[in-house]
Amino acid sequence: MKRFFMTVVAVLMLSSVAFAQQSKSDEKLEFRPHWGWRLHGGASYTVGEAQFGRLISPAAQLSATYNFHHAMGVRVGLGGWQGKGTVVVTNEIYNFNFLQLNADFVLDLANLFGGFKHDRIWTPYVFAGIGGAYGFDNAQAGKYLADYPTILAGYWEKSPFFLVRAGAGIDFWITEKFALGIEANANGYGDKFNSKLAVEGFNPDFQINAFLGATFRFGGNTAPSKAYAAKVEAEEAARAAAEAAEKAEAERLAAEKAAAEKAAAEKAEAERLAAEKAAAEAAARAAAERARICAENSQDIFFTIGSSTIRKSEEGKLVKLVEFLLANPDYSVEIAGYADKLTGNAKVNMNVSKYRVESVQKKLIKLGLPADRISSNYFGDTEQPFAENDMNRAIICTVK
Repeated sequence: MKRFFMTVVAVLMLSSVAFAQQSKSDEKLEFRPHWGWRLHGGASYTVGEAQFGRLISPAAQLSATYNFHHAMGVRVGLGGWQGKGTVVVTNEIYNFNFLQLNADFVLDLANLFGGFKHDRIWTPYVFAGIGGAYGFDNAQAGKYLADYPTILAGYWEKSPFFLVRAGAGIDFWITEKFALGIEANANGYGDKFNSKLAVEGFNPDFQINAFLGATFRFGGNTAPSKAYAAKVEAEEAARAAAEAAEKAEAERLAAEKAAAEKAAAEKAEAERLAAEKAAAEAAARAAAERARICAENSQDIFFTIGSSTIRKSEEGKLVKLVEFLLANPDYSVEIAGYADKLTGNAKVNMNVSKYRVESVQKKLIKLGLPADRISSNYFGDTEQPFAENDMNRAIICTVK
């Protein structure tokens, strides 16, 4: 048994050193004391004289762990279930039940040898502890007591036992707060544990357990690092001092630059306003001049009652208009047709004004003015641009 546990511990210690090299640490974090629950189930072997397989029985363990140091912790657990013994003479097996409370001191080997690293995937550990067990339901051994009182000299019906224990295990962390693991431990009880007494002196009874289980960690195992915070604070203070000096120099240069830019901006603004004023005045003069030219070159063409034929006396106006427009390609003409209100009716007058517009438009095109420089509309007698009735038999040619 000693060799077994020494081999397990040696393997775990070697593997912990390897695991310590594989993890990455984060200087922003430090170890935080925390609680956890561990639930294990598996099989136990009560050391005895029968074949190994015949002394296997179920075992379970529930424990609460408090890790007060990155490599050390304590745990309190409730475990047990069943033990087995054998009557050597007849090679018969009997069962008994027990529950035990134990308190263990736990060493995390990876963190012990490699320092704290929050993101380890595998964490091997060893532990040692003490506790107490209470045995009950030992009736199967009692059946053999009358026939083999010497063999079962330590028989009990219900009995407490002091125990010492040690073991090793490894956790495989699936997430920061949950791990699956395996554990092996040996528990040493009083000599009467299997209802038999040693032939010579005190010889404790042992039970070896092999477990599979899960560990639940409450709140995680990290907290913001105070050392890192102090380092950051010092760096921040130095950075702030440098930035303050740079800021003061920048503010001085910026003030000088702002003063120069303000003077330049005021000068530019004055020049812009003067330029805008001059441009506005020039535009107003140009608009007034264009309006004058448009007014001077616009023509009113008058017709006789009910007619859309352009009279000889009016053709000269159109010739003059076309000559101006051809000489000034940035101007166009808008023609609007009317009829006097006292002649005909609204429908007739609308048609008359339409025919007058068409007549003038054709004449302008015939005189050489492109059609795309002519726009037209007609209003019949719905509008009367002149106060004198007869003058409303007209086409008003407005230069634009």
